[in-house]
Amino acid sequence: MSQLGPPEHASAGAREVEHTADLALELWGPDEPAMLQAGACAVVELLTDAAAVSSNDARSVELEAIDAEDRLVRWLSEVLYWASVEGFLVARAELRVTPEGLVGRAFGQEGGAALLKTEIKAVTYHDLHVVSETDRVVARVVLDV
Repeated sequence: MSQLGPPEHASAGAREVEHTADLALELWGPDEPAMLQAGACAVVELLTDAAAVSSNDARSVELEAIDAEDRLVRWLSEVLYWASVEGFLVARAELRVTPEGLVGRAFGQEGGAALLKTEIKAVTYHDLHVVSETDRVVARVVLDV
């Protein structure tokens, strides 16, 4: 396994990482909800070629998951579904991890289908890692493009 690790000075964020197939993202944040939000923003940025997305609209989030890896895949899959099928682009989220999964609110832009420039087919479990460190949570996830 490659060493996971974002830049030491960054409190939360995302970046593309080299991967033999498809597209891999490395995500990080001071806690799991911040890392999940960074992931949502990274997916929307990829889908829209970094177009500006407003946060005037909101949706409730309630997902079941068995662990942190499952939570990440299910959350990013929901973000991808909202964007690709319903035209809702997530700009930010207020999330809370629960024993059952994930709850909260996603804020973004309804009617954003015209901003979509790239197709992402799915969020995968391939090469998936979520690691809790002393001061942050780091994840790697592969997207099927």
